[in-house]
Amino acid sequence: MPRLTQNEFELLLDCIRELHTHRSLTGLRAWLLDQILPKLIPSDWISYNEVDLRNPENTLSILKPEANVIFEQLFPRFKEVLHQHPLITRQMQLADFPVHKISDFLTQQAYHELELYRDVYQPMGVEYQIAATVRLDPDHVTAFALSRQRDDYTERDRTILEMLRPHLVVAFNNLALSNAQQALLDGHELALRELASATIIVNLQNRILYHTGAGLQWIGATSPGVLPAAVSDWLHQPAANGTPANLRFISPEGEILIRAVPTHNREQRLLVLTKNVAPTSAPSVRSLGLSPRELEVGHWIGEGKTNAEIARILNISPRTVQKHVEHMFEKLGVSTRVAIVTRLLG
Repeated sequence: MPRLTQNEFELLLDCIRELHTHRSLTGLRAWLLDQILPKLIPSDWISYNEVDLRNPENTLSILKPEANVIFEQLFPRFKEVLHQHPLITRQMQLADFPVHKISDFLTQQAYHELELYRDVYQPMGVEYQIAATVRLDPDHVTAFALSRQRDDYTERDRTILEMLRPHLVVAFNNLALSNAQQALLDGHELALRELASATIIVNLQNRILYHTGAGLQWIGATSPGVLPAAVSDWLHQPAANGTPANLRFISPEGEILIRAVPTHNREQRLLVLTKNVAPTSAPSVRSLGLSPRELEVGHWIGEGKTNAEIARILNISPRTVQKHVEHMFEKLGVSTRVAIVTRLLG
């Protein structure tokens, strides 16, 4: 294996480090085609190819530089003669196909006799090509192909691609897995919205680790990663089986039922939130004109808490709690704590 110069090796390491920072397939492809591969291995054309041998019409090829009208005209024919490509056919036969050149398998004369060459590559001026596979599954190949009109690729070029390829494989596999997981999560989000449900995962310190649906909006979680005091204090309440009883949370969004569900990870808890969307003739909580803090106070009044207890739960002074109660009396047109709860529950 040819030794790379110090500059070549450092450039390759810089590329590998940046490679794993990309979070979208489109961005990664563009970065490789426009910036990295041309810098590492000068070529006349560089292409990204998702080859579907079972259904060639689904084959995707992105060629750089883009201003190549000839390739656009020849691409339909290219898909018809894919089966003649010596690299693609061998890629399909091996579970892990390393970096190869067309000249590894065909003499120049044999290559020139292919319809692939006569109908596609000759009009484009592709005399030499080297390719690196990044994804492989039954009937599909995803690879980068670098092409030149003059001078075949050297063993130095092969070495660079061979050192880069394992990192390309990892990056593309991770992106494919990430995209699949995101699609699954998006489906869960839609399902939760249809069911007026949401989930929140918290650690033992009640810090929010992850959430789906509109749960944070429902409970008024305004600080990043922090549960509202009412929910956090409820989770700290002891229970016989280690899980607190369900919490009825009154918010501007309406009544929210919160259940704490143990998970396989003892360091985490799952909160399942269900929004009460049952129709009612009573005015909605939102229409009562109460502030989020007044709704919290009203909830704890409904739980039978005194002003002093509510002050400790919400980390405010008893005098502030009393002021909230007085404002609620005025806004709701009532004069007792029982009447506050009755109005909130409709």
